[in-house]
Amino acid sequence: MAFLTKLNRLIGLYLFALKTFLRGGIWLPFIIYGFLQFVVLIFMANYTNPYIYPILSPIANFLLDEKALLLNHYPAIYLLLPYLFQWFKIVVGILFEGLAVGLTVVLVLKVVNSGRFTDLKLNFAKKKWFQLALGWTLITILLWALNRYLPQLFSEFLASSPRRQMMFDLVLKLLTVGLYSIFIYALPALIVYKNSLTAAFKTSFLLFGKNPIFSFFLALLPILLTWPISYLTGSVDIIIDKYSPELVLYLLGLGIFIDFIVNCLLTTAVVKLLLDQSN
Repeated sequence: MAFLTKLNRLIGLYLFALKTFLRGGIWLPFIIYGFLQFVVLIFMANYTNPYIYPILSPIANFLLDEKALLLNHYPAIYLLLPYLFQWFKIVVGILFEGLAVGLTVVLVLKVVNSGRFTDLKLNFAKKKWFQLALGWTLITILLWALNRYLPQLFSEFLASSPRRQMMFDLVLKLLTVGLYSIFIYALPALIVYKNSLTAAFKTSFLLFGKNPIFSFFLALLPILLTWPISYLTGSVDIIIDKYSPELVLYLLGLGIFIDFIVNCLLTTAVVKLLLDQSN
């Protein structure tokens, strides 16, 4: 019965999130955030433009070293575009994703129309910008470290077996979701509970500790939508060789749109859960 209760609750949270998403009114922060990512992507795709090259080339040289020269050539630029864009997404995320989460939380609370939040303004999230950005940065560093160093730890074991590599990639994705689910409540708690950053992390740890499996699947369900694009952009050499190099650009653009949907659904579901917990 406990399993069915939690399953029904999980389904209910995402049905609420989907209903809220379709009603509109909560999209704007993540639409603006996605637009910023799209502008960055277009800039990078036009790397050789004489107005863009002086801005991006020093950054590309730092991140890619000698490989940065390939960005001057077609279709080699599309081979490196996903890797380079991922780094730029992290920078944009540090600056703006936490704020987008905070603003969306405020809008969701307005849609829910709870009496406790009638006086809550978007300006409250803006005042929390630094804490939201710092929280997002700390979480991102942990996720990056997991994906950066765990494959190195098993590199010799994986080198001789493509099958092991495929299984490891899947396990790594699940571990990443598991790690993220520990912190999934932190940023929304800054707004819903008006926590300090330390208290928000404590809230997230406590909620995860009470329901670790539930929290894992709460994070997993929307993130599953991002995996096909992640897989395809990890195979850009095949896409460039067998199809069209420009398809890489279209896939990255589609990934931005999918991230927009995932961010809206996940943030809304977590806010609803936090409200239910407080009630």
